[in-house]
Amino acid sequence: MPETAIPLTENHQPATFRTRGVAVPFTTPLLAGARIRNSSRTGVELVVPNLSGGRGVYILHWPGVCALCKPTVHDTMLFRRFSRLRDIDTASIRSAAQEVAIEGHAGREAATGAGASAAADRSQRLLAHFLLLMGVVEQVDPNGSQATSVMERTSDRDRRASAALHVAGVTLGRPAAYLAGGLASMGDAFASVGVAPDDCIARIPRLILRLEEASAAMSGWLSEAVNNDIDGLGGLAAMAMRSASQAGAELLRTTRLPLTDPVALLKSWCAARTEVTALAGRCDALLDGWERVALLWTTATTDASRRATLLEMIPLMPVLPREVMDWRGVTIPPGALDPVCRVTSHDDGWRSGAATFGLIERNEKLRAMSL
Repeated sequence: MPETAIPLTENHQPATFRTRGVAVPFTTPLLAGARIRNSSRTGVELVVPNLSGGRGVYILHWPGVCALCKPTVHDTMLFRRFSRLRDIDTASIRSAAQEVAIEGHAGREAATGAGASAAADRSQRLLAHFLLLMGVVEQVDPNGSQATSVMERTSDRDRRASAALHVAGVTLGRPAAYLAGGLASMGDAFASVGVAPDDCIARIPRLILRLEEASAAMSGWLSEAVNNDIDGLGGLAAMAMRSASQAGAELLRTTRLPLTDPVALLKSWCAARTEVTALAGRCDALLDGWERVALLWTTATTDASRRATLLEMIPLMPVLPREVMDWRGVTIPPGALDPVCRVTSHDDGWRSGAATFGLIERNEKLRAMSL
C-alpha cells in the first residue's frame, strides 16, 4: 500500500534531542507542533503530533504531509529549504526559517519581523566576538586600557588583540590566526545566550523572559475567576511554562560560566570544538518549541480565545528527551520528560474549512513576533 495512504505512527518518548527533532514554525494549522529530524533513508522526515490529541505521532515524508493536508506556500518553501540541509539542528532550522520569511512567503509583517530578527542576530554575534576577544586581551594583558564599545576600532586595540593572541598561541600551541578563527566560531555559538553575564538582550534571555511573562499572565487570569480554567488545563500549562523558564534560567547561568575565562574556553575549543559548540547550544535545545506556546497565549486577548488557546497549547508543549538528565549543572523536573496531558478532540472543525484561513493568518502573525 502506498506510504501516503497510511502514515507510520510511533509512541513518542524520545531518548535524544536528535530523535525528538527540531520544532518548525509551520503556518498550516494541521502541522502545528511538527518537528523535523534527519532520516537515514530519506534525508529528513517530519514528526507530527497525533491529530486527535491522543498518544503517538505520525512519521511523515513530504508526500505524506501533502496527503494529510494542504500545506501553505510558506511551509512548502520551508521544507524545500530543509531538504537541502546537511544537518538538522536548532541553528540551521532557525536560519532557514528566517530566510523563507524574509522572502515574504509568510506575509509582509513576518518578512519585516524576520529581517529585524536576523539583524539582531548579526549584532549579537558581533558583540559576542568583541567581548570574547577583549576577554582574552584583558586576561593576557590585565594592565592595558579597556575597550568600552563594540564599535571602538582603534589601532591600540588591534595591536593589543594581535599581541594577546600571539601570547595565547604560544601557550596553547596554536597559531594566532587559528585562535582568532576559534573566537569567531565561539562568538557565533554563544551569541544567542549572551557573552556578558548580565546580558538580557540576547535571544535566549528574552525567550526566558517571554515565558515568565506568559506564565505569570496565565496564572493571573486563572485566579480572576474559577470558570476561566478548563478541567485544570490552565494550571498545568502555567506550571509547565514556569518550570521551563526556571530550567532555562538555570541552564543559562551554567552555560555562561565558562565565558568568564575566555582563555580556558579557547583551550577547550582547541581540544574539542564539537563539545564546546554543543555546550553553547544546550539552551536552544532545552527551550526549543516553547516560544510558540508563549506567543499563543500572548495573542489571545479575550476570555473565550484564552480558553480555546489552552486546548491548542497543551499538545504543543515540548517533551524533553531522556538525554537531558545526563546534563550537568541544571536540574530538570522529572515531569518535563512526560507530556503535560492529552487533549482529545472529537470536533476539529476549527482546523479545517474557512476557519483554516484565520488560523493561517494568526500563525503568520506568530512568525512576525518570533525572536
